[in-house]
Amino acid sequence: MSGISKKAVIELSKKGSRLFRSGQLEEAEKVYLEAKEIDEDNPYVLSGLGDVYRKLNRFAESGAQYDAVLKSDPNNIFALRGAGDARRGMKQPLQAIPYWLRYLEINEKDSHVMVRIADAYHKMNDIDNAIDFYEQSLDIKPYDPFALLGLGNVYYAQHDDQKALECFERLLSKNSSHNVVLMTMIGNIYRRRKEFDRAVDYYQNALELDPLNNFALFGMGDCCRGQLNMEKAVFWWEKILDQEPENQSLWTRVGDALVSLERFDDAVRHYHSSLKVGHDLYAILGLAKVAKKQGDFDKACYHCEQALEVDIDNIRALEELARICDEAGYTEKAEQARDRISRL
Repeated sequence: MSGISKKAVIELSKKGSRLFRSGQLEEAEKVYLEAKEIDEDNPYVLSGLGDVYRKLNRFAESGAQYDAVLKSDPNNIFALRGAGDARRGMKQPLQAIPYWLRYLEINEKDSHVMVRIADAYHKMNDIDNAIDFYEQSLDIKPYDPFALLGLGNVYYAQHDDQKALECFERLLSKNSSHNVVLMTMIGNIYRRRKEFDRAVDYYQNALELDPLNNFALFGMGDCCRGQLNMEKAVFWWEKILDQEPENQSLWTRVGDALVSLERFDDAVRHYHSSLKVGHDLYAILGLAKVAKKQGDFDKACYHCEQALEVDIDNIRALEELARICDEAGYTEKAEQARDRISRL
């Protein structure tokens, strides 16, 4: 290649890099392709083109550029990192990891790549390796938000609440933006541990920043239920139903709460709202319970039979039918229901 050609490639490569950094990706692609026509093996051009394609979510094309660099230079750190990132974009964590591991052999203090490896292991449900790489990253950057969040998520999924709390609260202590997701997850842990007052504090903080956050609203309602304050539980859950009228399970859950408050007409309306979305065994049995409490045993039996039309051998519906018939004095019908249960 002549000196003029080399100089042209260098200038085009610099121009492509400037365009890439300024977000002008299509223009950067054109410039890099022009340079590639002059020197198809230039590692700077190929890596630059790989970066452009990665940003454009054209991950297979991106990976091909990095691979071309690695054929002639197996230890090129930019290509190794990029090749891993391209495989991550293609949702191929198993293929991404070897590139990143080779990268770390050369650049062993890159905590960001350690987190990517940990994330990949987590996706593959390799918990031990995920924890190991998150911890390696935190040894280098003790408050790295991605490592703390990733490690906390691993422990959270494993129900190791204490270790998850340590990660999340450590992250929240340094997170000046007051992350709503973190507050909600910490609230969920305390709720899971039945420490309802502490959970409520975090949910309230989240709702101050995002008043319509359904995870925090649900948590508030569930804490109130745990504290046996069903009126407040209904109050918080209704706020979700205002936003999610198709949330069938919550219509039924609120219906059950209203039954416990003896607000039977409201409960019936909620059960019917659930059934508008689709069949719901628990909503139908809820209607049966309301009818029983109101002394309308025939109607209560009718609702149980409605449920059994869809699921003829449903034990819960048969048990409820037997209880209703016992209370109504329908002895033969109660025995028939119990006999059906015994034959299942």
